[in-house]
Amino acid sequence: MVILIILERLVVKSIIMKYNDKDNRSHNDKFEKRPAILFILFMIVIIFVPITFFATLNWFITNSRFSIGSTGFAQTVITNVGISIVAIIIAIVYLYKLFQPDKKVNQILGYLIGIALCSVITFFLVKPLVLDIPYINHPLTTYMERLKFDDEMGIGDSPTSYYLRGVDIAGKKHSFEISKSRYDEGISLMAADELVAKVSYMPYTSTLMSLEFISDFSTSSLEDSYPPADNLPQNWDSFSIQINDAVYTLPVPLSVFLDAGWNVSEEDANLQLPGASDPYAEYDRTWLSLTNDSDQGIDVLVYNTTEQSINITEATVGDVSIIYGNYEFAGTELRLPGGLMLGWSTRDDVLNLYGKPYTYYESGTLEYQIDNLFTGYWRFNFNDSGYLTGVMMHHQAYFREN
Repeated sequence: MVILIILERLVVKSIIMKYNDKDNRSHNDKFEKRPAILFILFMIVIIFVPITFFATLNWFITNSRFSIGSTGFAQTVITNVGISIVAIIIAIVYLYKLFQPDKKVNQILGYLIGIALCSVITFFLVKPLVLDIPYINHPLTTYMERLKFDDEMGIGDSPTSYYLRGVDIAGKKHSFEISKSRYDEGISLMAADELVAKVSYMPYTSTLMSLEFISDFSTSSLEDSYPPADNLPQNWDSFSIQINDAVYTLPVPLSVFLDAGWNVSEEDANLQLPGASDPYAEYDRTWLSLTNDSDQGIDVLVYNTTEQSINITEATVGDVSIIYGNYEFAGTELRLPGGLMLGWSTRDDVLNLYGKPYTYYESGTLEYQIDNLFTGYWRFNFNDSGYLTGVMMHHQAYFREN
């Protein structure tokens, strides 16, 4: 019995020792494997996470699907800030090297140039971001015409970029990056009809915040946002026209145009107009092309309404002709009575504001006149889509009354 008890205890002890030995080995194996696991985690954190992060960041800032709205502004912020950080780091390195001993003159000059360039780059990248902060919740809004849709292939594996370009109602040129879907939409709509784009944007980074294509645009919706000059009359028979910030009412001395910055060519500046001394004589007249420093041009018909011969600069302007086809004027740069605009107003806008014309030509041209054709008239020309493309105003007698 005693022997059996002793044998039992020996067996139990052996089992316990074997179990404890196995448990110790397992614990040691786990302890030995822990550094390997930590190393793998370290590599993931140090290498793979940054690679994934920057790859995702690059995908975001180069993806045209996010180019409109707050995501588009975020793309600009990330790009500009990222480049600025790199420039600042380079400048700091150059600054550190600048204070190291044993430098040559050309090295010092190179460091100074590098620091200056990095500073300039940082300034011009950060400045528009700061200036656009007040517009984050209230972006500027305008209308664009002469729309052009462009696509530019990316460098290497970079995706294609899509752009909407045009001229706004104040004559300013814009270029906005847009998504491919809006690019395709614009191309499709433009093929069918004249197209105007209503855009809201950040003025300093040129980030497009919203975009609306309008195919049946009317200037009646712009009266509050873009009013004409206070002294521009509403009625067409006032024979007034606003060019840039000045209002002219025919007939008017040519000197008024010259004082406002319009110029006559050197060839025409010395012309002489004979006087009309006989009763009922016809006034001598000639067409002149006037230009200004903004490369705008208008044609005027000038008359000598006196009895003596005069220099062309002393003549009277009785006719003004402006064609929109050369695109020298945009939107608010030229206004007709009531606020109508070349290139923006339509035939319906003219009819609604001025009423029934004296003559409605088969070509679509409208003509309004007073008393008779020789006293005063307006002639409005339109393109196939009904937009106003040319205007001719006459308000001057051709003959002496006695």
